[in-house]
This record gives sequence, structure tokens and C-alpha cells, in this order.
Amino acid sequence: MRFILALTLAAFGLSGAALAQDSDPAPFNLFALDGAYANRIFLFDEVYAEDHDVEVPVPFSVSVPAQDPVEVIADGEPGGNGLAKFTFAVGDPRAFLESVLIVPTPLPMAADDAQDPVRARVETASAVLRDVIFPQVSQGLAGAEMLALEAYPFEGYMGAHLIARYTDAELGPMLLRLTAHPNPVGAQSYVAISAINLSMVPVTNGETLLQSMSTRVANSLTYRASQP
Repeated sequence: MRFILALTLAAFGLSGAALAQDSDPAPFNLFALDGAYANRIFLFDEVYAEDHDVEVPVPFSVSVPAQDPVEVIADGEPGGNGLAKFTFAVGDPRAFLESVLIVPTPLPMAADDAQDPVRARVETASAVLRDVIFPQVSQGLAGAEMLALEAYPFEGYMGAHLIARYTDAELGPMLLRLTAHPNPVGAQSYVAISAINLSMVPVTNGETLLQSMSTRVANSLTYRASQP
């Protein structure tokens, strides 16, 4: 199967050009923020497609966290075949914290005679991340290095995620997370591409990764039934 994603640095915002870090920023640590955060559900379905004149191959929703003083920038036309992009920033001028881009991506169903269909699907999703998405996304990223690739449990289905690191000329050390979200009832699915500025969102392990805002968005991706 041929995958045509046409991903670009401009589309998923990993280069730091759209939101540059302040040249002399005040110390900031996302994990040091106090207080609760709110979640807003973004639904992408037939109604959204009609209202915004875009194609939504499979209805889904994501939960996007909001917490002062972090600003959430939602983009319904991110380009690069992306369907939606959420960027998190802080300060004035804005300093980039994280971003997550959601891209429609076919993830083939397991063969009818597969002994373990779930495992076979996860292996296929992992191969797409490793052999297709990561090479495209990492092209042009300095020092891009894959750190981990493993099966990952999302709510209601199994998928996969790939963790990598690279260095941005303006932001410094960055974490890249790719997540494959196999649609349980069909091949048409989604991949999420997340970039995390480690100087302001100091992810060091699985626990802190779960606290990042882009991870919360990607992990919340839920498939919705089509409306009659």
C-alpha cells in the first residue's frame, strides 16, 4: 500500500519558525503550574466537515487541555494533509511549548486469517510510524534519533507510539512523539505528530510525558460513530 502524506516542516511546526522562543525568556516550567486545568472537546464529524468545507474521513474527537497562562492555538487548516493542529504557547511574544498535528492516515486491517488480529494491526501501525511517518517528519531535523517504538494502549483500542529527539536551531532540545490510532472498524485512521520543547516542558520519563499537553490531546483521540 502506498502512503501519500506530503508532510512538511511548516505543516507540523517542528522547526520553531512559527513561534520562536523569546531571546531572554523568564524561567518557565509547564509542570510547575498550579491549579486545575479545563478540557474542551473538539468534535470532527460530518457537521464540522460541512461547516468548514473540509473532508473528515472518519469522525473523531479530541480533548484539549487549557490552563493559565498557557494559550491554545487551534488551526483547522494546517496544511500538509493535516486535518487539525493544536499549538500551546506562553508569554508575549509567544514562546512555543508544544504542538500536535492530526493527519488522516490509512492503517490496514489485519488479514482475515490472522491468529491475533489486534497484534497484527499494532505491528502494521508500528511499521507505518517507523518506515513512513518518521522518515518524512525527521527529514531536515538536526540530530533526529528514534528512541523507542512500542505498542500503546489508547482508550478503547490498541495503537503504537514512536518517541524521538532532535535539536531545533532556535528552541534547543526537542522531543518528537508519533502516535498511530488504528480505527477499530476500518482502515482509514489517524496519526498524531507531536513536538515538545524540552526546555519548557521537561519530559524525562513516561510519567512526565503523560502530563504534557500534546500527549493529553493525542491520547484522547476517540473514534465517533457516523451520524445517520
